[in-house]
Amino acid sequence: MKVALIHLATRETPEATLQKALELLLQAHQQGAKVAVLPELFPSGYRFADAAFTPSVLARLERFCAQTGLTLVAGVLEQAGPRHANRASVVGPAGVLATYTKTHLIPAFGEPETMIPGQDLVTLELEGFKVGIAICFDLRFPELFRAYALQGVNLFLIPSAWPKSRGYAWELFCKSRAAENQAYLVAVNHAEDPFGAPSLAVDPLGQELLRVEAEGLGLVELDPAFPARLRQEFPVFPQRRPELYQGLLKSPTSK
Repeated sequence: MKVALIHLATRETPEATLQKALELLLQAHQQGAKVAVLPELFPSGYRFADAAFTPSVLARLERFCAQTGLTLVAGVLEQAGPRHANRASVVGPAGVLATYTKTHLIPAFGEPETMIPGQDLVTLELEGFKVGIAICFDLRFPELFRAYALQGVNLFLIPSAWPKSRGYAWELFCKSRAAENQAYLVAVNHAEDPFGAPSLAVDPLGQELLRVEAEGLGLVELDPAFPARLRQEFPVFPQRRPELYQGLLKSPTSK
Protein backbone atom coordinates (compact mmCIF):
# COMPACT_ATOMS: atom_id res chain seq x y z
CA MET A 1 0.00 0.00 0.00
CA LYS A 2 1.36 3.39 -0.97
CA VAL A 3 0.92 6.08 1.71
CA ALA A 4 1.39 9.82 1.22
CA LEU A 5 2.77 12.01 4.00
CA ILE A 6 1.42 15.55 3.49
CA HIS A 7 3.94 17.79 5.28
CA LEU A 8 1.95 21.02 5.28
CA ALA A 9 2.15 24.54 6.71
CA THR A 10 -1.07 26.06 8.04
CA ARG A 11 -1.89 29.32 6.24
CA GLU A 12 -3.66 32.45 7.51
CA THR A 13 -7.09 31.00 6.70
CA PRO A 14 -8.55 27.49 6.59
CA GLU A 15 -9.52 28.03 2.95
CA ALA A 16 -5.94 28.85 1.91
CA THR A 17 -4.63 25.84 3.83
CA LEU A 18 -7.25 23.57 2.32
CA GLN A 19 -6.35 24.67 -1.20
CA LYS A 20 -2.70 23.76 -0.64
CA ALA A 21 -3.71 20.47 0.95
CA LEU A 22 -5.92 19.56 -2.02
CA GLU A 23 -3.08 20.39 -4.41
CA LEU A 24 -0.74 18.01 -2.59
CA LEU A 25 -3.44 15.36 -2.20
CA LEU A 26 -4.09 15.42 -5.94
CA GLN A 27 -0.39 14.92 -6.58
CA ALA A 28 -0.41 12.00 -4.15
CA HIS A 29 -3.38 10.43 -5.94
CA GLN A 30 -1.74 10.90 -9.33
CA GLN A 31 1.39 9.16 -8.01
CA GLY A 32 -0.54 6.12 -6.86
CA ALA A 33 -1.18 6.75 -3.17
CA LYS A 34 -4.09 4.85 -1.63
CA VAL A 35 -3.92 6.58 1.76
CA ALA A 36 -2.76 10.06 2.78
CA VAL A 37 -2.11 11.59 6.20
CA LEU A 38 -2.41 15.32 6.98
CA PRO A 39 -1.10 17.07 10.12
CA GLU A 40 -2.91 17.64 13.41
CA LEU A 41 -5.40 20.58 13.32
CA PHE A 42 -4.22 21.13 9.76
CA PRO A 43 -6.67 23.85 8.58
CA SER A 44 -6.48 26.01 11.70
CA GLY A 45 -3.77 25.15 14.16
CA TYR A 46 -4.92 26.40 17.57
CA ARG A 47 -7.02 29.30 16.20
CA PHE A 48 -10.25 28.35 17.96
CA ALA A 49 -12.45 30.68 15.92
CA ASP A 50 -11.55 28.66 12.83
CA ALA A 51 -13.35 25.60 14.19
CA ALA A 52 -16.46 27.06 12.55
CA PHE A 53 -14.94 26.23 9.14
CA THR A 54 -14.25 22.55 9.92
CA PRO A 55 -17.59 21.19 8.60
CA SER A 56 -17.00 22.80 5.21
CA VAL A 57 -13.37 21.59 5.15
CA LEU A 58 -14.48 18.03 5.83
CA ALA A 59 -17.21 18.28 3.18
CA ARG A 60 -14.61 19.34 0.60
CA LEU A 61 -12.34 16.47 1.61
CA GLU A 62 -15.24 14.02 1.33
CA ARG A 63 -15.95 15.20 -2.24
CA PHE A 64 -12.27 14.88 -3.12
CA CYS A 65 -12.10 11.31 -1.77
CA ALA A 66 -15.31 10.35 -3.57
CA GLN A 67 -13.83 11.62 -6.85
CA THR A 68 -10.37 10.05 -6.46
CA GLY A 69 -10.88 6.94 -4.33
CA LEU A 70 -8.23 8.17 -1.88
CA THR A 71 -8.60 7.58 1.87
CA LEU A 72 -7.10 10.20 4.16
CA VAL A 73 -6.55 10.96 7.83
CA ALA A 74 -7.00 14.65 8.61
CA GLY A 75 -6.40 16.37 11.92
CA VAL A 76 -9.12 18.98 12.56
CA LEU A 77 -10.42 21.29 15.29
CA GLU A 78 -14.12 20.92 16.13
CA GLN A 79 -16.48 22.67 18.50
CA ALA A 80 -17.53 20.40 21.41
CA GLY A 81 -20.07 22.26 23.54
CA PRO A 82 -18.31 25.10 25.37
CA ARG A 83 -14.93 23.55 24.59
CA HIS A 84 -13.23 22.20 21.48
CA ALA A 85 -12.06 18.78 20.31
CA ASN A 86 -8.76 17.85 18.68
CA ARG A 87 -9.78 15.13 16.24
CA ALA A 88 -8.51 12.96 13.42
CA SER A 89 -11.15 12.22 10.80
CA VAL A 90 -10.66 9.25 8.51
CA VAL A 91 -12.32 10.15 5.22
CA GLY A 92 -12.78 7.71 2.34
CA PRO A 93 -14.70 7.47 -0.93
CA ALA A 94 -17.89 6.63 1.01
CA GLY A 95 -17.53 9.51 3.47
CA VAL A 96 -16.22 9.71 7.03
CA LEU A 97 -15.13 6.21 8.10
CA ALA A 98 -14.04 6.96 11.66
CA THR A 99 -13.23 9.81 14.03
CA TYR A 100 -10.64 9.72 16.81
CA THR A 101 -10.59 12.36 19.56
CA LYS A 102 -7.15 12.98 21.09
CA THR A 103 -7.02 11.10 24.39
CA HIS A 104 -3.93 12.70 25.95
CA LEU A 105 -4.14 16.49 26.11
CA ILE A 106 -0.91 18.47 26.21
CA PRO A 107 -0.60 21.10 28.97
CA ALA A 108 2.07 23.04 27.03
CA PHE A 109 -0.61 24.17 24.55
CA GLY A 110 -3.40 24.62 27.09
CA GLU A 111 -5.39 21.64 25.80
CA PRO A 112 -6.64 20.41 29.20
CA GLU A 113 -8.34 23.80 29.71
CA THR A 114 -9.73 24.16 26.18
CA MET A 115 -10.31 20.65 24.80
CA ILE A 116 -12.35 17.59 25.69
CA PRO A 117 -10.32 14.35 26.00
CA GLY A 118 -11.23 11.38 23.85
CA GLN A 119 -12.59 8.28 25.58
CA ASP A 120 -12.11 5.63 22.90
CA LEU A 121 -9.44 3.99 20.79
CA VAL A 122 -10.25 3.86 17.08
CA THR A 123 -9.27 1.05 14.72
CA LEU A 124 -10.29 0.24 11.18
CA GLU A 125 -9.38 -2.11 8.34
CA LEU A 126 -7.65 -0.33 5.47
CA GLU A 127 -6.02 -1.81 2.36
CA GLY A 128 -5.00 -5.03 4.13
CA PHE A 129 -3.88 -3.31 7.36
CA LYS A 130 -5.52 -2.96 10.74
CA VAL A 131 -4.98 0.71 11.53
CA GLY A 132 -4.89 2.48 14.89
CA ILE A 133 -5.23 6.26 15.07
CA ALA A 134 -3.40 8.55 17.50
CA ILE A 135 -2.53 12.25 17.63
CA CYS A 136 0.86 13.85 18.44
CA PHE A 137 1.22 13.99 22.29
CA ASP A 138 -0.28 10.47 22.42
CA LEU A 139 3.19 9.29 21.33
CA ARG A 140 4.42 9.89 24.89
CA PHE A 141 2.07 7.18 26.20
CA PRO A 142 3.29 3.74 25.11
CA GLU A 143 0.32 2.07 26.84
CA LEU A 144 -1.97 3.42 24.12
CA PHE A 145 0.07 1.84 21.34
CA ARG A 146 0.45 -1.48 23.14
CA ALA A 147 -3.32 -1.57 23.64
CA TYR A 148 -3.72 -1.08 19.90
CA ALA A 149 -1.15 -3.75 19.07
CA LEU A 150 -2.87 -6.27 21.32
CA GLN A 151 -6.01 -5.66 19.24
CA GLY A 152 -4.05 -6.66 16.14
CA VAL A 153 -3.15 -3.18 14.89
CA ASN A 154 -0.13 -3.26 12.57
CA LEU A 155 -0.12 0.34 11.30
CA PHE A 156 -0.27 3.54 13.37
CA LEU A 157 -1.37 6.74 11.57
CA ILE A 158 -0.61 9.87 13.59
CA PRO A 159 -1.44 13.48 12.60
CA SER A 160 0.85 15.74 14.63
CA ALA A 161 2.01 19.25 15.45
CA TRP A 162 5.38 18.59 17.11
CA PRO A 163 7.88 21.41 17.76
CA LYS A 164 11.20 21.18 16.00
CA SER A 165 12.88 22.13 19.30
CA ARG A 166 11.85 18.73 20.69
CA GLY A 167 12.57 16.84 17.49
CA TYR A 168 14.99 14.47 19.25
CA ALA A 169 12.11 13.12 21.37
CA TRP A 170 9.77 13.00 18.37
CA GLU A 171 12.10 10.74 16.42
CA LEU A 172 12.79 8.58 19.46
CA PHE A 173 9.09 8.07 20.20
CA CYS A 174 8.12 7.37 16.60
CA LYS A 175 10.78 4.70 16.21
CA SER A 176 10.20 3.23 19.67
CA ARG A 177 6.42 2.91 19.25
CA ALA A 178 6.96 1.13 15.93
CA ALA A 179 9.73 -1.22 17.11
CA GLU A 180 8.23 -2.20 20.45
CA ASN A 181 4.91 -3.08 18.79
CA GLN A 182 6.35 -4.52 15.55
CA ALA A 183 4.08 -2.24 13.53
CA TYR A 184 4.46 0.39 10.84
CA LEU A 185 4.11 4.00 11.97
CA VAL A 186 3.37 7.07 9.85
CA ALA A 187 3.46 10.40 11.72
CA VAL A 188 2.83 13.63 9.81
CA ASN A 189 3.77 17.05 11.12
CA HIS A 190 3.26 20.73 10.34
CA ALA A 191 5.90 22.39 8.19
CA GLU A 192 5.77 25.81 9.87
CA ASP A 193 7.31 27.18 13.09
CA PRO A 194 7.05 26.58 15.98
CA PHE A 195 6.37 23.02 14.84
CA GLY A 196 8.39 21.66 11.94
CA ALA A 197 9.74 18.35 13.21
CA PRO A 198 10.08 16.02 10.21
CA SER A 199 7.22 13.83 9.07
CA LEU A 200 8.32 10.19 9.39
CA ALA A 201 7.46 6.71 8.17
CA VAL A 202 8.97 3.91 10.27
CA ASP A 203 8.93 0.15 9.69
CA PRO A 204 8.12 -2.55 12.29
CA LEU A 205 11.82 -2.90 13.12
CA GLY A 206 11.97 0.77 14.09
CA GLN A 207 13.93 1.70 10.96
CA GLU A 208 13.21 4.97 9.19
CA LEU A 209 11.69 4.49 5.76
CA LEU A 210 11.01 8.12 4.86
CA ARG A 211 11.46 11.61 6.24
CA VAL A 212 9.90 14.82 4.87
CA GLU A 213 11.40 18.07 6.17
CA ALA A 214 10.17 20.72 3.70
CA GLU A 215 6.56 21.43 2.78
CA GLY A 216 5.41 18.90 0.23
CA LEU A 217 4.57 15.23 0.05
CA GLY A 218 6.48 12.02 0.51
CA LEU A 219 5.41 8.57 -0.63
CA VAL A 220 6.20 5.26 1.03
CA GLU A 221 5.22 1.68 0.15
CA LEU A 222 4.10 -0.49 3.09
CA ASP A 223 3.77 -4.29 3.02
CA PRO A 224 0.76 -5.54 5.02
CA ALA A 225 2.33 -9.01 5.36
CA PHE A 226 5.54 -7.83 7.00
CA PRO A 227 4.30 -7.13 10.58
CA ALA A 228 2.68 -10.58 10.89
CA ARG A 229 5.79 -12.26 9.50
CA LEU A 230 8.04 -10.37 11.92
CA ARG A 231 5.78 -11.13 14.89
CA GLN A 232 5.98 -14.83 14.01
CA GLU A 233 9.72 -14.93 13.34
CA PHE A 234 10.66 -12.81 16.37
CA PRO A 235 7.82 -13.23 18.89
CA VAL A 236 7.58 -10.57 21.58
CA PHE A 237 3.97 -10.35 22.75
CA PRO A 238 3.78 -13.96 24.10
CA GLN A 239 6.54 -13.06 26.56
CA ARG A 240 4.55 -10.25 28.18
CA ARG A 241 3.94 -10.52 31.95
CA PRO A 242 0.69 -8.58 32.40
CA GLU A 243 0.35 -9.77 36.00
CA LEU A 244 3.33 -7.54 36.83
CA TYR A 245 1.89 -4.44 35.15
CA GLN A 246 -1.21 -3.89 37.27
CA GLY A 247 0.20 -0.59 38.49
CA LEU A 248 -0.40 0.85 35.03
CA LEU A 249 -4.12 0.85 35.82
CA LYS A 250 -3.77 3.04 38.92
CA SER A 251 -4.63 6.74 38.92
CA PRO A 252 -1.70 8.96 37.84
CA THR A 253 0.38 10.69 40.50
CA SER A 254 3.15 13.24 40.32
CA LYS A 255 6.00 13.11 42.83
